[in-house]
Amino acid sequence: MNSSIEEQIQSFKESHNRLTAVLRERQKRRKLQLNSVEEFKRFSSSNLKAREQGQNLHNNAFDSSTDTLLSNTKHTQKTETDNKRKHSVEFALMPKVSFQTTLQVNASVNKVESQQQLGEQQASGQEGEKTIRNDYCQYFVDSGRRPQNFIRDTELSQRFDDLKIEEVAANPSFIFIWSGDSEGLDRGRQLLLKWGYRRCEDIVWIKTNKKWEGSHFVEPRSVFQHTKEHCIMGIRGTVRRSTDGHFIHCNVDTDVIISEEPSFGIGTAKPEELYHIIEHFCLGRRRLELFGEDHNIRPGWLTIGTGLSSSNFDATTYASYFNEPSGYLLGSTAEIENLRPKSPPIRDNSASKLGGPPGNK
Repeated sequence: MNSSIEEQIQSFKESHNRLTAVLRERQKRRKLQLNSVEEFKRFSSSNLKAREQGQNLHNNAFDSSTDTLLSNTKHTQKTETDNKRKHSVEFALMPKVSFQTTLQVNASVNKVESQQQLGEQQASGQEGEKTIRNDYCQYFVDSGRRPQNFIRDTELSQRFDDLKIEEVAANPSFIFIWSGDSEGLDRGRQLLLKWGYRRCEDIVWIKTNKKWEGSHFVEPRSVFQHTKEHCIMGIRGTVRRSTDGHFIHCNVDTDVIISEEPSFGIGTAKPEELYHIIEHFCLGRRRLELFGEDHNIRPGWLTIGTGLSSSNFDATTYASYFNEPSGYLLGSTAEIENLRPKSPPIRDNSASKLGGPPGNK
């Protein structure tokens, strides 16, 4: 056990050292950029002085018999023009960014490396330091990765807002977001609204933790030790159980999952029961999972993630699976239709509809 913890600590240190080296290199380039900006400003100032001298020579060429009051008026106007020019040559920079001076390494290695891959630059700096962000060309030179495949220089709390979920999602469709607990619930609801979904259910994963050896991470704003996670379910469009039985099956599963928590450092491992809930509820075949890893690969799902070791995806082949008019649905047979679980029928009780107790007439 101690050796495993020591290996994890050593892995954290190595990741921290790699990230520190990258941040120092970025800081050096930032200083060079700032020096270039200062040189540009000095060059602009020197050109401005040259123009002022030329303007003075041009003014001296006027007739010397010009009235003194008119000369003073011209001088006043020239001074106001100079002030405007001095303000107009200021180089437009991005807003001020105050960098954090510490890097917390109490998360998993995957999280630290993902921050490094996504280009989240955090380094020590003086208050008021300015920086030029989104240097995609330099990022391609440094990493060799195409910039259009990454979301860079975005705060962690707003990074998922840039995902174009609303452009790839069908109407109607459903989305399931693992939002953790506490603040994650609020952020999850905000994402649903941003992507055009509305919350309809909340699935809770209660961790039995029979083999739990203690918490490895405590949220700074948490009051209790969390032993559950929430999966927010959102719906886009209108789906009715009375007319859309070919697409949804309601009331088949419960909204509670009870299972053991994976070992620390597994990554995005979640209970397999969630796949069962989704597949029982929605009969659509176009299933997409984001931020997946090798252990998330599942038949009937398109898994996307930087943690995948290989890929057999072909866009043409994948699109051919849904060419038929009802190709996006699982379909069924008479035998399956008789055996599968169905949505419980709505009981026709007129007294209950009127507000009276069941059984009264």
